[in-house]
Amino acid sequence: MRTKPLILSIAILILVVSHRSDGQQARPVAEQLKLAGVMPRGAMVYVQANDLSTLMKTWLASSVRSQFYESPSFAAFQKSRIYLKLQNRKKDFESAIGVELNENRLAELSGGASAVSIYDIGKIEMAFVTEVPRVRAVASTLFKQAPQFSERSANGTSYYVRDVTTDGGRLNQQFCFAYVEGKLIVTTTEGLMIRALRCHSPGRRGYRVRGARSNNVAGPAALERQSLF
Repeated sequence: MRTKPLILSIAILILVVSHRSDGQQARPVAEQLKLAGVMPRGAMVYVQANDLSTLMKTWLASSVRSQFYESPSFAAFQKSRIYLKLQNRKKDFESAIGVELNENRLAELSGGASAVSIYDIGKIEMAFVTEVPRVRAVASTLFKQAPQFSERSANGTSYYVRDVTTDGGRLNQQFCFAYVEGKLIVTTTEGLMIRALRCHSPGRRGYRVRGARSNNVAGPAALERQSLF
């Protein structure tokens, strides 16, 4: 089965959520940009979905999806330089974090209101935020890998980071995630994570995973909700 890059899923999402039928009333701008306040500034693209979980379920079950991946257009895209580059970058991220990044993973992580900001598509520099219950977030495959990440903190909230070497060893990035104030935040650089967490007030409560590599954290993997610093 072909491996589809996560970036392709996000591109499809952009097309889906940007389409609005003529009979559908436009939502207020404040609602459309609900999550923009937790995103670092400077994005080339910002897109928000009101209910990404439902959108992903609809897409995965749609016959249009299989038709798209079997189409001549997608076959041609698979031969393109950008597709091959994104595939190589995706494999580097997957190897570093021990989690496969695909449509099913995006569906697993997605909650209600969700947004993605893209800062550099070539380097896959992006931030993803989704409003999801903490029970679902900490039960995800990504959170289960937290003990394999390094734990750090910014703005009084713990986040988890793993270094990623990509582009044939020429580029060093990070894969980061955190849970704070009902939101799961995922970024592909540590700088973006720190900037995203700064958008929250000091002293906010986040999720911390025991067992993640840290100077002051040890013990078996277990999840606990607590105030940090």
